[in-house]
This record gives sequence, structure tokens and C-alpha cells, in this order.
Amino acid sequence: METEKYYDPDWRDRFFQKWHGVDVEGILPVAAIASPELAAAARGTFYQPIPVRYLKRILKSAKATGIPFRNFVDMGCGKGKACLYMGRTGAFRRVIGVEISSPLILIARDNRNYMARKTQVEFVQADAQTYLLPDGPTLVFLFNPFDAIAMSRFISFNLRHFQRHGSIIAYAFDIDREVLKNHGFKTLWRDDKNRLSFHAIT
Repeated sequence: METEKYYDPDWRDRFFQKWHGVDVEGILPVAAIASPELAAAARGTFYQPIPVRYLKRILKSAKATGIPFRNFVDMGCGKGKACLYMGRTGAFRRVIGVEISSPLILIARDNRNYMARKTQVEFVQADAQTYLLPDGPTLVFLFNPFDAIAMSRFISFNLRHFQRHGSIIAYAFDIDREVLKNHGFKTLWRDDKNRLSFHAIT
């Protein structure tokens, strides 16, 4: 499924890639990231990396909640940019990227291995629709990784986690917010212009 692109890099993104020597930038269509696993799920979107300026704001907003987050989990992590960034901050005990596409998970792991001296990140190849979030308060990051059906399945599969641990969803390019609302989430705040929002279970 193709959707509106939301990619607006600036000097911070170019610097991040060049300084760390990783491959995280660029837009890749679904055909370029296709794999048997992705075809079986058939609910993913194309790859586009989140700009660094949004990651900075997400981290700042996460700290402002006062929640002692244990984990950062990027569902549909692509090449791993968000995880590599968060891993460097030391703000989380565990940083996990979940990605179903074989080509993308290989790139993410290569990026992690290159940055191994600077950050420890786990990359898991799995279908988000049946991926169980780790125990503990978790900041779950979604950058429009899949469609509304997959979103609903992911939330349903992890509803008890959100109820038990009070985890938060940081949602960029949040076009399927109604799915969260339908599952009992409330919007903590939203930047309408940049379509960035935080959500918690009620």
C-alpha cells in the first residue's frame, strides 16, 4: 500500500548519516523492500525515515510525561534510524526495532553493527500484528508503518500490555488515530501541523 510521503530531511539528517557512517536515508517503494514475509502480511507501507528533529521532540515529550520508560520499541523500524538515535541517548534500558521486511532488517542490523561501540540496539524480524511488547513501561513509536487493519491487530494483540504498564504510543504521520480511539486510547497531545501525537490507554 502506498501513502502520502512525509519525508523532509534537513542538515541534521545528513549529518547523522554521514557522522555515523550508516545507511538510513532515502525513500524506498514497497517493491524495493519486498520479501515473502512482507507479502504474507500485505499491510505494510513504503520506507521513509523519520527526520531527526522529530526524534528530538519525541524524546523531549516522553521525558515530560514523567513516566520511567524502560523500553523504546519502533514498530516497522525500517533501516533502524529511530532506534539508533534513541539507543545513543541512554534514555532506555532496551531499544528494539521490529521489522518484517528481510531487506530492511538486514540493513538495520548492518547499521547497528557499525555503531556497536556507540549504542546497543536489538532488531527483530517479526510481524507487528503478532509481536508482543516487552514488559515494563514502553514508548512505542509508529511512523505510519502499516495500514489501519494491521494497526488494529497490533493494538488488540497488545491491549493488556498497555493496560498493565501504562505504555505510550508516539505516532508520527498519525493518519489512523481513529484506530487508537476505538481501542480506548486518548490523545495526550497533538501537533496538528506536523501530525505528531502521543496516546495512552484510558
